[in-house]
Amino acid sequence: MQNALLRLRYANVPTVAAVSGLALGGGCELAVSCARRVAHLESYIGLVEVGVGLVPGAGGLLYGARRAAEERTVAPETPLLNFLKKYFLNAAMANVSKSAFEAKQMGYLLPSDPVVFNSYELLGAAIREAKTMFEAGYRPPLRLKGFPVAGRTGTATIMAQLVNLKEGGFISEHDMFLGKTIANIMCGGDVDAGSLVDENFILALERQAFMSLLMHPKTQERIMGMMNDGKPVRN
Repeated sequence: MQNALLRLRYANVPTVAAVSGLALGGGCELAVSCARRVAHLESYIGLVEVGVGLVPGAGGLLYGARRAAEERTVAPETPLLNFLKKYFLNAAMANVSKSAFEAKQMGYLLPSDPVVFNSYELLGAAIREAKTMFEAGYRPPLRLKGFPVAGRTGTATIMAQLVNLKEGGFISEHDMFLGKTIANIMCGGDVDAGSLVDENFILALERQAFMSLLMHPKTQERIMGMMNDGKPVRN
Protein backbone atom coordinates (compact mmCIF):
# COMPACT_ATOMS: atom_id res chain seq x y z
CA MET A 1 0.00 0.00 0.00
CA GLN A 2 2.91 2.34 0.67
CA ASN A 3 4.17 1.81 -2.88
CA ALA A 4 0.68 2.21 -4.34
CA LEU A 5 0.08 5.53 -2.59
CA LEU A 6 3.51 6.86 -3.57
CA ARG A 7 2.68 6.03 -7.20
CA LEU A 8 -0.59 7.89 -6.72
CA ARG A 9 1.24 10.96 -5.40
CA TYR A 10 3.78 11.02 -8.23
CA ALA A 11 1.47 9.97 -11.07
CA ASN A 12 1.89 11.95 -14.29
CA VAL A 13 -1.86 12.54 -14.44
CA PRO A 14 -3.83 14.50 -11.83
CA THR A 15 -5.25 12.26 -9.10
CA VAL A 16 -8.32 13.56 -7.29
CA ALA A 17 -9.97 12.01 -4.23
CA ALA A 18 -13.74 12.51 -3.88
CA VAL A 19 -14.31 12.35 -0.12
CA SER A 20 -17.67 11.94 1.60
CA GLY A 21 -18.58 10.43 4.94
CA LEU A 22 -15.89 8.41 6.71
CA ALA A 23 -12.30 8.48 5.44
CA LEU A 24 -10.44 6.83 8.30
CA GLY A 25 -7.06 5.14 8.49
CA GLY A 26 -6.17 3.91 5.01
CA GLY A 27 -8.94 6.01 3.50
CA CYS A 28 -7.37 9.13 4.97
CA GLU A 29 -3.92 8.05 3.75
CA LEU A 30 -5.29 7.50 0.25
CA ALA A 31 -6.94 10.92 0.21
CA VAL A 32 -3.85 12.85 1.34
CA SER A 33 -1.72 11.01 -1.24
CA CYS A 34 -3.77 12.43 -4.12
CA ALA A 35 -2.87 15.63 -5.92
CA ARG A 36 -6.20 17.18 -4.92
CA ARG A 37 -9.18 16.36 -2.76
CA VAL A 38 -12.80 17.41 -3.36
CA ALA A 39 -14.71 16.90 -0.13
CA HIS A 40 -18.36 16.87 0.81
CA LEU A 41 -19.08 19.11 3.79
CA GLU A 42 -19.92 16.08 5.93
CA SER A 43 -16.52 14.41 5.67
CA TYR A 44 -15.02 12.77 8.72
CA ILE A 45 -11.31 12.31 8.12
CA GLY A 46 -8.64 11.00 10.46
CA LEU A 47 -5.93 8.50 11.33
CA VAL A 48 -7.52 6.24 13.95
CA GLU A 49 -5.12 3.29 14.07
CA VAL A 50 -4.17 3.85 17.73
CA GLY A 51 -7.70 2.73 18.61
CA VAL A 52 -6.64 -0.81 17.75
CA GLY A 53 -3.12 -0.40 19.09
CA LEU A 54 -1.42 0.25 15.75
CA VAL A 55 0.13 3.24 13.98
CA PRO A 56 -0.61 4.47 10.45
CA GLY A 57 1.42 2.29 8.12
CA ALA A 58 0.73 3.52 4.57
CA GLY A 59 2.23 6.99 4.63
CA GLY A 60 -0.03 8.79 7.09
CA LEU A 61 2.84 9.70 9.40
CA LEU A 62 5.07 10.49 6.43
CA TYR A 63 2.42 12.97 5.28
CA GLY A 64 2.47 14.78 8.63
CA ALA A 65 6.27 14.92 8.79
CA ARG A 66 6.54 16.18 5.20
CA ARG A 67 3.72 18.74 5.57
CA ALA A 68 5.31 20.13 8.75
CA ALA A 69 8.57 20.65 6.85
CA GLU A 70 6.69 22.30 3.96
CA GLU A 71 4.76 24.63 6.27
CA ARG A 72 7.96 25.65 8.05
CA THR A 73 9.40 27.08 4.82
CA VAL A 74 7.27 30.22 5.34
CA ALA A 75 8.83 30.71 8.80
CA PRO A 76 12.25 29.00 8.73
CA GLU A 77 13.30 30.49 12.08
CA THR A 78 10.41 28.76 13.87
CA PRO A 79 11.17 25.37 15.48
CA LEU A 80 9.96 22.51 13.31
CA LEU A 81 8.19 20.94 16.28
CA ASN A 82 5.72 23.86 16.33
CA PHE A 83 4.41 22.72 12.93
CA LEU A 84 4.74 19.00 13.63
CA LYS A 85 2.72 19.10 16.86
CA LYS A 86 -0.63 19.34 15.06
CA TYR A 87 0.03 16.28 12.92
CA PHE A 88 1.40 14.31 15.85
CA LEU A 89 -1.69 15.00 17.95
CA ASN A 90 -3.98 14.10 15.05
CA ALA A 91 -2.46 10.62 14.88
CA ALA A 92 -1.68 10.03 18.55
CA MET A 93 -5.14 11.11 19.74
CA ALA A 94 -6.98 9.51 16.78
CA ASN A 95 -8.60 12.89 16.07
CA VAL A 96 -11.31 12.83 13.40
CA SER A 97 -12.62 15.95 11.69
CA LYS A 98 -16.28 16.79 12.28
CA SER A 99 -16.56 18.47 8.88
CA ALA A 100 -14.55 19.21 5.77
CA PHE A 101 -13.73 22.67 7.11
CA GLU A 102 -12.33 21.20 10.32
CA ALA A 103 -10.31 18.77 8.17
CA LYS A 104 -8.68 21.83 6.61
CA GLN A 105 -7.74 23.13 10.06
CA MET A 106 -6.29 19.71 10.91
CA GLY A 107 -4.23 19.66 7.71
CA TYR A 108 -5.89 16.67 6.04
CA LEU A 109 -7.39 18.98 3.42
CA LEU A 110 -5.38 21.81 1.92
CA PRO A 111 -6.67 25.36 1.38
CA SER A 112 -6.85 24.64 -2.37
CA ASP A 113 -9.14 21.60 -1.89
CA PRO A 114 -12.77 22.45 -2.84
CA VAL A 115 -15.66 21.68 -0.48
CA VAL A 116 -19.10 20.88 -1.90
CA PHE A 117 -22.34 21.08 0.08
CA ASN A 118 -24.42 18.65 -1.97
CA SER A 119 -23.16 15.07 -1.93
CA TYR A 120 -24.84 14.38 -5.29
CA GLU A 121 -22.55 16.98 -6.89
CA LEU A 122 -19.36 15.50 -5.41
CA LEU A 123 -18.34 13.10 -8.17
CA GLY A 124 -19.05 15.61 -10.94
CA ALA A 125 -17.05 18.29 -9.11
CA ALA A 126 -14.12 15.89 -8.67
CA ILE A 127 -14.14 14.97 -12.36
CA ARG A 128 -14.23 18.64 -13.36
CA GLU A 129 -11.33 19.32 -11.00
CA ALA A 130 -9.25 16.55 -12.60
CA LYS A 131 -10.02 17.82 -16.11
CA THR A 132 -9.16 21.40 -15.13
CA MET A 133 -5.85 20.34 -13.64
CA PHE A 134 -5.01 18.32 -16.75
CA GLU A 135 -5.88 21.17 -19.11
CA ALA A 136 -3.77 23.54 -17.02
CA GLY A 137 -0.72 21.33 -17.68
CA TYR A 138 -0.55 19.43 -14.40
CA ARG A 139 2.85 18.12 -13.37
CA PRO A 140 3.43 15.92 -10.31
CA PRO A 141 5.54 17.25 -7.42
CA LEU A 142 9.25 16.67 -7.63
CA ARG A 143 10.57 13.84 -5.49
CA LEU A 144 12.44 15.44 -2.62
CA LYS A 145 15.94 14.18 -1.94
CA GLY A 146 15.23 14.93 1.69
CA PHE A 147 13.28 17.12 4.08
CA PRO A 148 14.20 18.23 7.62
CA VAL A 149 12.92 16.35 10.66
CA ALA A 150 12.86 17.15 14.38
CA GLY A 151 15.12 14.19 15.22
CA ARG A 152 15.72 12.64 18.62
CA THR A 153 15.40 16.06 20.29
CA GLY A 154 11.84 16.40 19.02
CA THR A 155 11.00 12.89 20.19
CA ALA A 156 12.37 13.66 23.66
CA THR A 157 10.29 16.85 23.89
CA ILE A 158 7.12 14.99 22.97
CA MET A 159 7.95 12.17 25.38
CA ALA A 160 8.18 14.65 28.26
CA GLN A 161 4.58 15.69 27.54
CA LEU A 162 3.46 12.07 27.26
CA VAL A 163 4.98 11.24 30.64
CA ASN A 164 3.02 14.12 32.20
CA LEU A 165 -0.20 12.82 30.64
CA LYS A 166 0.55 9.29 31.85
CA GLU A 167 1.31 10.42 35.39
CA GLY A 168 -1.86 12.49 35.39
CA GLY A 169 -3.93 9.45 34.44
CA PHE A 170 -5.04 10.89 31.10
CA ILE A 171 -3.48 8.13 28.98
CA SER A 172 -2.64 4.47 29.57
CA GLU A 173 0.78 2.86 29.45
CA HIS A 174 0.11 1.48 25.96
CA ASP A 175 -1.18 4.88 24.81
CA MET A 176 2.15 6.35 25.90
CA PHE A 177 4.05 3.60 24.07
CA LEU A 178 2.05 4.26 20.90
CA GLY A 179 2.61 8.00 21.26
CA LYS A 180 6.35 7.47 21.60
CA THR A 181 6.34 5.24 18.51
CA ILE A 182 4.45 7.84 16.45
CA ALA A 183 6.76 10.61 17.67
CA ASN A 184 9.85 8.58 16.79
CA ILE A 185 8.57 7.99 13.24
CA MET A 186 7.42 11.55 12.58
CA CYS A 187 10.64 13.00 14.03
CA GLY A 188 12.77 10.78 11.76
CA GLY A 189 14.08 8.28 14.28
CA ASP A 190 17.47 8.45 15.98
CA VAL A 191 18.92 11.37 13.99
CA ASP A 192 19.99 14.90 14.84
CA ALA A 193 17.42 17.69 14.74
CA GLY A 194 17.34 19.27 11.29
CA SER A 195 18.67 16.16 9.54
CA LEU A 196 17.37 15.58 6.02
CA VAL A 197 15.62 12.27 5.43
CA ASP A 198 13.77 11.00 2.38
CA GLU A 199 10.28 9.51 2.11
CA ASN A 200 11.47 5.91 2.00
CA PHE A 201 13.30 6.39 5.29
CA ILE A 202 10.09 7.43 7.09
CA LEU A 203 8.10 4.70 5.35
CA ALA A 204 10.59 2.09 6.57
CA LEU A 205 10.11 3.32 10.15
CA GLU A 206 6.33 3.05 9.66
CA ARG A 207 6.59 -0.54 8.41
CA GLN A 208 8.89 -1.65 11.20
CA ALA A 209 6.65 -0.14 13.88
CA PHE A 210 3.45 -1.53 12.35
CA MET A 211 4.78 -5.08 12.09
CA SER A 212 6.25 -4.96 15.59
CA LEU A 213 2.99 -3.69 17.10
CA LEU A 214 0.98 -6.49 15.48
CA MET A 215 2.75 -8.91 17.82
CA HIS A 216 2.29 -6.76 20.93
CA PRO A 217 -0.12 -8.38 23.45
CA LYS A 218 -1.86 -5.09 24.30
CA THR A 219 -2.37 -4.31 20.62
CA GLN A 220 -3.90 -7.76 20.12
CA GLU A 221 -6.23 -7.05 23.07
CA ARG A 222 -7.37 -3.85 21.36
CA ILE A 223 -7.91 -5.58 18.03
CA MET A 224 -9.96 -8.38 19.60
CA GLY A 225 -11.98 -5.91 21.66
CA MET A 226 -12.85 -3.89 18.56
CA MET A 227 -13.80 -7.02 16.64
CA ASN A 228 -15.98 -8.37 19.48
CA ASP A 229 -18.00 -5.29 20.43
CA GLY A 230 -16.86 -2.46 18.17
CA LYS A 231 -15.58 -0.38 21.07
CA PRO A 232 -11.96 0.69 21.71
CA VAL A 233 -10.18 -1.02 24.60
CA ARG A 234 -8.23 1.25 26.94
CA ASN A 235 -5.36 -0.86 28.25
